[in-house]
Amino acid sequence: MKIFKNCFFLWFLFLSSANSLLSQQYSIEQYLNIRGATSPKYSFDDSRIYFTMNITGTSQLWYVNSPGMWPIQVTFFKDRITGYHPNPKRDLILVEKDEGGSEYDQFFLMKGDGTEIKMITDGAPKVLYGFGRWSDDGSFFTYYSNKRSPYFYDVYTYNIESGSSKIVFSSDHSNYPSALSADGSKLVLTRSYSTYDNDLYLVDLHSGKEKLITTHDNFNDPAQFYAASFDAAGSKLYLVSNDKSDFFRIGIYDMKTEKISYPEYSFLREFRNNDVSRLYFPKNRTKMLVMINDRGYDRIFLHDLLLNSEITIPQKLNSSSITAVSFSNNNDKMLIGINSSSNPSVLYQWDMVPGVVEQITYPTLAGVEPSSFVEPELISYSSFDGLEIPAFIYRPENSESKNLPCIISIHGGPESQSTYGFAPIYQYFVNAGYVIVEPNVRGSTGYGKKFAAMDNVKNRENSVKDIASLVEYLKSRVDIDPGRIAVYGGSYGGYMVLACLTLYPELFAAGIDVVGISNFVTFLQNTGDYRRNNRESEYGSLEKDRDFLESISPLGRVKNIRAPLMIIHGRNDPRVPVGEAEQMHKAIIDNGGVSELLIYEDEGHGVAKQKNRLDLYPKIVKFLNENLKK
Repeated sequence: MKIFKNCFFLWFLFLSSANSLLSQQYSIEQYLNIRGATSPKYSFDDSRIYFTMNITGTSQLWYVNSPGMWPIQVTFFKDRITGYHPNPKRDLILVEKDEGGSEYDQFFLMKGDGTEIKMITDGAPKVLYGFGRWSDDGSFFTYYSNKRSPYFYDVYTYNIESGSSKIVFSSDHSNYPSALSADGSKLVLTRSYSTYDNDLYLVDLHSGKEKLITTHDNFNDPAQFYAASFDAAGSKLYLVSNDKSDFFRIGIYDMKTEKISYPEYSFLREFRNNDVSRLYFPKNRTKMLVMINDRGYDRIFLHDLLLNSEITIPQKLNSSSITAVSFSNNNDKMLIGINSSSNPSVLYQWDMVPGVVEQITYPTLAGVEPSSFVEPELISYSSFDGLEIPAFIYRPENSESKNLPCIISIHGGPESQSTYGFAPIYQYFVNAGYVIVEPNVRGSTGYGKKFAAMDNVKNRENSVKDIASLVEYLKSRVDIDPGRIAVYGGSYGGYMVLACLTLYPELFAAGIDVVGISNFVTFLQNTGDYRRNNRESEYGSLEKDRDFLESISPLGRVKNIRAPLMIIHGRNDPRVPVGEAEQMHKAIIDNGGVSELLIYEDEGHGVAKQKNRLDLYPKIVKFLNENLKK
């Protein structure tokens, strides 16, 4: 039976354990209990709308039968699910899940209501599986795995009826399946050479013949190609690429001419200097939803491929942060996830025939007044060499004349980007009187191929100089106290924290390193075998660049660190092994410095479980308050 949306909200609110509805100063626990739904998808017959939520403490699968109905939990695993994929023709779901954050995902096949769960991979140690696509008829799916060799990914198909796998493409590279033709006969896959260079191959799944369909100068002008979808006839392939371009464009590969063209679309004219970040297609391939990365903001357009015209998207769905897009199997409806700085992870359904938009989920704000949320401002500043560096800044209201403490938050990657959206931790610190600055230093994606390559190998520390230049910029602002600036980051951002504290120790009052790299040599020696080749293309190789890697590693300059440092890591991290944290902590203590080490035994590359987050973030708050609010 349908319930009113207020009841839906109250149900979330009840489970969120909100601490206070009246106080204007909210607790960190309240912000950690803000909940929203993500990753919406339809069931095979469009009767269910699935999505993921972490209301139970880990990300699990839920569904509603229609907008406004009571949500039903589908999966009940101890650990999070990392992905799920409903079969397009049968009442089946494929779920991906690891254990303890290890990232060695396994496949579980189950009925649409979560019953009859069957693990269909063997769970061999350090063997991982990654989903590709379901065939349109639901008889098989594609996937990649490193089960042949720990260093490389091969591409496979899995047949539902026989329960058997077949290898369809193998090479000593990282290979990923992407587009499937409507009749299931043709597969496009990506062969990756590095984090910024790949090629596409076309594989005939009947004959096994394979063909390279992208040609470019891998050495002088590396490029990336991402296949999105075949057209309905299987004669064209839609893709995005930055080949011979600084930005990603829409490309179309013609099966007959064997050439790629880059058509001009009128709705993209004002975004020539922006990346096309994603393309989405319904099953009948008659429409194309285009997502643009506009300096960290999302812009979406819907194009009718049959009429060659733009379809107007309802104003309610034109958000600056789109978290998900999914078409119904009958092609008439669309699910869109919307995020903003004041409205976390809301899901909508757009019935395109009558043009009706309905809200599917309603987030709980854990007693935090929505009007207290702060919108970030997009700014830029000049770095040491005159390069303009973009950044998002979150400021408490009426902070213009106050010398406030500041947290510089550096994203990971480095092939990543800080973008507009809802960040509950940032909102907590802003509410508590901190300024948050998120820079996109050189090496970040979203600003063109040249910008992303500006920190490669020998230019690594130029990105650290970008942070030092940011501090110089912040000194000119009256709302920030230059003596109370902390630097925070995770993964590659964790390395940046350590590099900042060792290269510019006088600039920072505290640092927080989450799963960061302390020594590039030990990192490359111990990271997951399947990741090493791509990481060496970014950082430098152990064989050719070992001395340089040692020279830029923060561990070798630990004596320079003056500021107190909190180090956070997961014991099961396959990307940046926990030894990176342990050796840095020991070196600081041995040198007479101040370091606090937190290791979570059941986590991997980050802290995902709610019980651990509720333990960790109050400690982060205490650490920062002690060092920035003296």
